[in-house]
Amino acid sequence: MNAATAPIPPVVPVRPPASAARRLVDAIGSMRLAVWTMLFFGVLTWAGTLAQKDLGLYVVQRDFFESFFVRWDTGVEIADTFVLKIPLPGGYLLMLVMFVNLVVGGMLRVRWSARNIGILITHLGMAFLLVAGFVKMHYSYAGHVALYEGAKTSTMVSFHDFELALLRKDGDAILERTVPEALLAGSPLLDDAALPFTVRIGNWMQNCEPRQKGPMFEVDVPVVKDPSGAGVYLSQMEVQPERERNIAGCYATVVDRKTGAESTGILWGADFRPHDERRSPFTFEADGKTWGLDLRRVTWDLPFAVRLDKFQKSDHPGTMTPRDFSSWVTVFDDGAEQQFHIYMNHPLRREGHVFFQTNWGPQPGSSLRGPPWYSVFEVASNPSDYWPEAASYVILFGLLLHFVLKLFRYLRSSNHNATLPEMS
Repeated sequence: MNAATAPIPPVVPVRPPASAARRLVDAIGSMRLAVWTMLFFGVLTWAGTLAQKDLGLYVVQRDFFESFFVRWDTGVEIADTFVLKIPLPGGYLLMLVMFVNLVVGGMLRVRWSARNIGILITHLGMAFLLVAGFVKMHYSYAGHVALYEGAKTSTMVSFHDFELALLRKDGDAILERTVPEALLAGSPLLDDAALPFTVRIGNWMQNCEPRQKGPMFEVDVPVVKDPSGAGVYLSQMEVQPERERNIAGCYATVVDRKTGAESTGILWGADFRPHDERRSPFTFEADGKTWGLDLRRVTWDLPFAVRLDKFQKSDHPGTMTPRDFSSWVTVFDDGAEQQFHIYMNHPLRREGHVFFQTNWGPQPGSSLRGPPWYSVFEVASNPSDYWPEAASYVILFGLLLHFVLKLFRYLRSSNHNATLPEMS
C-alpha cells in the first residue's frame, strides 16, 4: 500500500482545556469530595465520642459539631513533653461542604431527564434535611418546665445558659432588661447612659456556691455582708462536664452616677424550681427607685400556660425503679382550656413548642417520697420541627421512584430481547 492509497485516519476532536471555574465546579460537585466529607464525619464522630467522657455532651456538641474547626485533645503524650492535639474540620463546616456538594454535584451537574428524576428528588430531600439542621441550630432553643401537681406556669427555663436580668420596680410591675452570659466574662462594665448608674461585673465563675467567711482563713475574692451581718463570699467549684449541673456566679459593683457611691453584691444563678419559685436578687437604690440584679438561667415566655393536673408512675414489681411515668396537663390559650396526656414518645405539640416527658420527682432515695409529685418536661421551640420528617418522605419517594423506573426499564428491555427473531 502506497501513500496515495493509504486510508485517511479519522479526525479526533480535541477538547479545549477546561477553564479554572469549570474545574472548580467539577471539584466541588465531585464524588471524591463527598467521600472525603463522609470520612471526616466518621473521624469527627469517633473523636467527639471519646472526648465526651471528659468534656460532657454540651461542650462536645458545641466544640465538635457546631464549629468550623476543632483541635482534638487526644490525651496522648509525645515523649513526655506535649500532648498530641489533632486539628479537624468541625461539623458545621462539613455539613456546609456536604450541602454545596449535594447542590452542585447531585442537582446541577447531573443530567436533567426523566431517567434521573428519582435521583434528583432524593438529592433534593437530602439538601432539605441539611437545611432543617441549619434552621434548628440557629433559630431553635430548648429548656425545661418543672411543675408540682396543681401548679401552673407560662415560662420555660434553659438547661445550660445564664443571663443577667436588670430589674426595676415600677408600681406593682417589675420591668426588666437582660444581658446574655457571653458578655459577662472578663469583668465587663455595663454602661448605659439611660441608667443612673453603671455596673461592673467581676470574678465570673462557671460553677460556684456562696459560703460564710470564717475568721480562721482568708479568701482572694470580695466578702459581702448578708442581712444578718455575716460575711459571705463565692467559692469556686470544679466545673462539671454536665453543664446543667454547674451554677454560675459573680460579683456586681454598682456605682451611682450622681453621688459616686458604690455597693457590691453577690449574684448566684441557683434555681430551686419547682420547689421554690422565689428569687433573691441583689437590690439597691438609685435615682429614687428600687433596682435589682438577678443572675438566672435564661427564661422564655410561652405563648400559653400549662398546668400539671396529675402525675402517675408505675414501678417494676418488687422495686422502686419506674417502669413508666406520664403526666396529664391542661393548656390555657386565649381563654380556652384543653387537656393532654404526655408520656414516652407522645409529646405535647402546641404553637411551635414540643413538651417531652423527661423526669419526675421526688426521686427514690430522697427524704421526700411523695406525693405530692412534680413532673419535668423538656421543652423545645424549633421552627423546623417537622422538616426532617418531610425530608425523609421526599428521600423515600425519590428512591422508590428511581427503583420503579429502573425496574420498568429492565422489564421492558427483557421483553424486547425475548421477542427478537432467532438468527438462522
